[in-house]
Amino acid sequence: MLNISKPLSASQAQTYHAKEFTAAEQNYWKQGDTIQGEWHGNLAENFGLSGAVGAEEFARLSEGQHPQTGAQLVSHRTVHEYRNAEGKMVSPVEHRAGWDATFSAPKSISLTALVGGDDRVREAHREAVNVALNELEKYTQARIGGNNPAETTGQFVAAKFEHDTARPVDGYSAPQLHTHVVIFNMTERDNGKMGALQPHSLFESQQFATAVYQSHLTYNLRSLGYEIEAGKSGAPDIKGFTRDYLDASSPRRQQIEEALSRSGFVGPEAAQIAAHNTRDKKVSLSADQILAAHKQIADEFGNQADRVVAEARERRKEQTPQLEKERLQQVREAVTFARDKGFEREAVVDERALYVDALRRGMGGMTYPEVRASFEARVASGEFRQIENAAHDTGRRFTTAATIKAESEIVQKVHDGQSRAPQIMPIESAVPLADSRSYFNAAQKRVVEDVLTSRDQVQGLQGRAGSGKTSVLSLIREGAEQNGYAVKGFAPTSRAAKQLRDAGIQADTLQRFLAGGSLQAADDPANKHLYMVDESSLASTQQMRDFLNKIGPQDKVLLIGDTRQHQGVDAGKPFEQLQEAGMKTAQLDQIMRQKDPALLKAVEHLSNNETALGVEMLSQRGRIKEIVDPQQRVSAIAKEYAAHPENTLIVSPDNASRRAINQAVRQELQTLGAVDSKDHSMRVLAPRNDMTGADREWAARYQPGDVLHYVRGSKEHGIEAKSYAQVVTTNPDENLVTVRKGDGQQVTYDPSRLHGISAYREIEREFATGDKIQFTAPSRDLQVANRDLGIIQHISDDGKISVRMVETKERTVRFDASAMRHFDHGYAVTSQSSQGLTSERVLVNMDTAVHPELINSRFAYVSVSRASHDAQIYTNDAASLVGKLSQDVSKSAAVSFGNAQSNSMAQGLALVAR
Repeated sequence: MLNISKPLSASQAQTYHAKEFTAAEQNYWKQGDTIQGEWHGNLAENFGLSGAVGAEEFARLSEGQHPQTGAQLVSHRTVHEYRNAEGKMVSPVEHRAGWDATFSAPKSISLTALVGGDDRVREAHREAVNVALNELEKYTQARIGGNNPAETTGQFVAAKFEHDTARPVDGYSAPQLHTHVVIFNMTERDNGKMGALQPHSLFESQQFATAVYQSHLTYNLRSLGYEIEAGKSGAPDIKGFTRDYLDASSPRRQQIEEALSRSGFVGPEAAQIAAHNTRDKKVSLSADQILAAHKQIADEFGNQADRVVAEARERRKEQTPQLEKERLQQVREAVTFARDKGFEREAVVDERALYVDALRRGMGGMTYPEVRASFEARVASGEFRQIENAAHDTGRRFTTAATIKAESEIVQKVHDGQSRAPQIMPIESAVPLADSRSYFNAAQKRVVEDVLTSRDQVQGLQGRAGSGKTSVLSLIREGAEQNGYAVKGFAPTSRAAKQLRDAGIQADTLQRFLAGGSLQAADDPANKHLYMVDESSLASTQQMRDFLNKIGPQDKVLLIGDTRQHQGVDAGKPFEQLQEAGMKTAQLDQIMRQKDPALLKAVEHLSNNETALGVEMLSQRGRIKEIVDPQQRVSAIAKEYAAHPENTLIVSPDNASRRAINQAVRQELQTLGAVDSKDHSMRVLAPRNDMTGADREWAARYQPGDVLHYVRGSKEHGIEAKSYAQVVTTNPDENLVTVRKGDGQQVTYDPSRLHGISAYREIEREFATGDKIQFTAPSRDLQVANRDLGIIQHISDDGKISVRMVETKERTVRFDASAMRHFDHGYAVTSQSSQGLTSERVLVNMDTAVHPELINSRFAYVSVSRASHDAQIYTNDAASLVGKLSQDVSKSAAVSFGNAQSNSMAQGLALVAR
């Protein structure tokens, strides 16, 4: 895989060149006394650099200078100013030299090449690195500065250094084939001027370059006769090595994993810290000593590498070339898989993401040029449509003709119903009805009047968090029913559907309705309905289109949501897109939840996307606490929660930190006696959210131990509806999965032929009386919604649990933990899970090192707005908080209507026609 480092300073780069990259002890296959290295890149060629890397040229490039003349090409910039011990202001100049991009072969491949002595494998690694670097280079961008977008240049200069040993652990340097590639911080723009790189383009292409490297490596290894299986994260592994031998040859990886386990944190940032903190001092070993150590370990495990190499050589003699027709079909299937996977969750997809999925689906049975050629042919046919790039985009972005058609149908359907539907009631009746609620504010009254008197078949209701929406919907229901409308509600989540029922509205999930429901007597004019779709911002384009296609001409629809809160998982943003296209939308914009004036003002700023102002208000009131160390920050949150647990909610951006906080809170509460000290170990199910519908049809995406839930079942395979089974083995070559059913019988089937399946991982958790839990799936039998919270009242020795629900305290549910396993600790929840909740006090963990898709303006708004009285922010870096939280992470639409709010929807549709 490819890992790209943080930026190297000029001094760091030169030190690494002398002591790391070219050091003889990094290789036991030496090139004289040093590792020579090799130049790479179009810009290297322009500079006249080829062959071995010279120290002088390397040093000049690291300083931003011409490698031959020493002329300054990239200006050094001031990093920061500070006052030294003498009180003088100092402005250090520290040039950003470049980045270390490291391509690492999986352990089985390193053992085959280095211990098995197959130099062809080493050459396959080199070739794969070169192919991946060539593709990575195409997306190189120059930083222009100011508000100007980066310019794609497609050229860089890089120095490659191949190593074959890992860092020593207890004096042993394990075999590890990897290549360091120093990509220097310079590129040439179209106008001929040199400029600094925009590193964002490198990191955006990291997964893509990894996939190209792994795919090319796998393809070459298979051609050499090696049998390949998918390893960790889809990386290729050569078959024939035992896990014990791989572990014994990976002491460095085990050292880092043990450090990570002790820290309780996961992710690239945590892994880098663990790697740095566990480095052993360099030990100078001779090539003979290193080889002797490798041979000793190989002997202990039966010389597996020698056997694997010998078997591959024999297997290659028997290989028959694949028919061209079969090969082309496999490439087409891989691109189709990438299309189905990518466009299930996004309406617009970067081409690199499509290539990544196609290459991983192909499992090295095809080359990257073949995949690209197949994709380009389908672009030419009109199946894929290129979308005009935004200023910050690095690569081309595409949608599909089907996506454009679906989005256009939705807008057309709403347009066709504008000003053509009867009012639910006239204004002279709507005003008294709105006034009948003396406690309603002006915004609430206005919304009731707007909805009940609208002449549009489909109307929107944009409601901010905590603006009194439930009371408004209840009154709208009352007015509609008085005028002959049957009112029904739908929502993308079971919790939102439950909240509609709390407003007296008959409601169900949108998914359940679309899967099997039908609108009653849709063609009967006397049978008219008002359909309310709550949390419409979570609905996908496909769901919205299917729903609108079911309504009758006499029916009316109210789409309710908040475009500033979280968006759905699947592709599209129809609620926001319809507003942009001119759908008339009532505004419920007076926030009522926050009782503290300063907190209310902060939430109002966050709801208006004025993140900097909102964060500043929180800071002024002392609501932001900086604790750099993650363990200390988690501990502080846990202690604060345990001091006042009633009506307190913790929100954290990712599941790793959520689990760490939950564990810390439990320990605090058990120490205080609020949670029983007797733990009960239970095997609960965590959803595999990484799997799309396309993934569920591919056997390679399943793992032994996965638990599958069959919504529909299968008579052919004897699998009952709503039953569970556990994955035993997979056969990716034939696309088969073998599962063990509840009765112990095993069944093998092709997952592409069986639908209605949910996949979970089994996780062991400790629970005790007094624990707060969160349900992670809806249960009609228990009448609980997904993400509902409860307090454990009792746990019997046979696993029967009694839970008092938090939102309806008078209600208690009981279940068998061996049958109903969809629950987890509920002290800390993710921001997505918190949407729809209200708590007096909210503690928010805002770790700025978390992925930007999780730390952004939506996270800030949703998490802080849960609080009615107080919100406390805990962060690792208060200075960068505004910048991180100001990031906008929004789904794209295939069809853009621009800012058509003031235009009619007909004008919006005209934009599509053009």
